[in-house]
Amino acid sequence: MKRFVKIAVLVLVLGLLASTVVSAETVEGTGTITARGAGVARVHGSGTVDIRGHGVGTGWVRNAETLKASGRGIRWDLPGGIVFFAGWSGHIYASGEELAVTMIGGLIEFSASGTGTVLLKGRGNYWLNSEHGPWNPEGITLQLQPVQ
Repeated sequence: MKRFVKIAVLVLVLGLLASTVVSAETVEGTGTITARGAGVARVHGSGTVDIRGHGVGTGWVRNAETLKASGRGIRWDLPGGIVFFAGWSGHIYASGEELAVTMIGGLIEFSASGTGTVLLKGRGNYWLNSEHGPWNPEGITLQLQPVQ
């Protein structure tokens, strides 16, 4: 068990470092994004995030006012309002005002609605309302604003 804790902490630190990279491109949009890909995805802001876990990868949810998880895998409730998921197969739904969600893995699939930013780094596709675009290895940051 101690070995697993050390590995989980290492993955957490590496994930947080990977998710802080400044992206080369910014796209603005409103309301809702859906994305699927491999690499790193980070959502920060106010609203909701709905994740479909495929049993590969890790995720952290911080400052969720509502958090519902159904499925199987490893879930750790950590101090500071952080919940860590590893190898989760199922659904995770989170909502909040200062919500931060980080996903790292070979198959990331989620949708997010509200205001804030979304960083996508790796390979995949996103749909921002009716617009479609690719992830890229350097990273792309999407600005979400509510529909007026």
